[in-house]
Amino acid sequence: MRPRVIDVALIAALLLATSRAFATDEALATARPLPYLEPAIVEYRWTFAAPEWVVESRRIDVRAIDPATRRERVDFNTLEFPLERRAIARLPEFSCKYADFGLPNECRTTWRTVYVDVPVPSIRHDHVNVDVPDWQWRNAHTTVDVPTLVWKEQHLVVSLPAIAVRTATDR
Repeated sequence: MRPRVIDVALIAALLLATSRAFATDEALATARPLPYLEPAIVEYRWTFAAPEWVVESRRIDVRAIDPATRRERVDFNTLEFPLERRAIARLPEFSCKYADFGLPNECRTTWRTVYVDVPVPSIRHDHVNVDVPDWQWRNAHTTVDVPTLVWKEQHLVVSLPAIAVRTATDR
């Protein structure tokens, strides 16, 4: 929609009528002075509760079982039957120079020893190293950090630039 010429002329006439430039001296004398504009800062403050983690150290003392092993030597005797070669008899052995027993023949006798492996009982000393469980009570100490959620009051201040409007009477 395009503005018509009549609308534009009407707006211009209203602006001229209300303008100070076309006002009379009497109207200017009774008008208020213009306000002073000064730079200023406006502060906005908020207070709210915010979560915060607090860590507390706690000492914990516990009486606990301490499993351990100690080496112990166990000595014992065993009965053994090792085999020993022993002579049990002597046997004669005859031998002749000629096998047909014709004369003159030379014969001789030799004695041979008979051996047998015989078990002989004996005691052998031996030992075994054994790990023996050794259960003992022990005091254990440790420190544990325990986190806790705490609500703390927080303040937020925001400063923004602004323009302050002052009149001549405020100065």
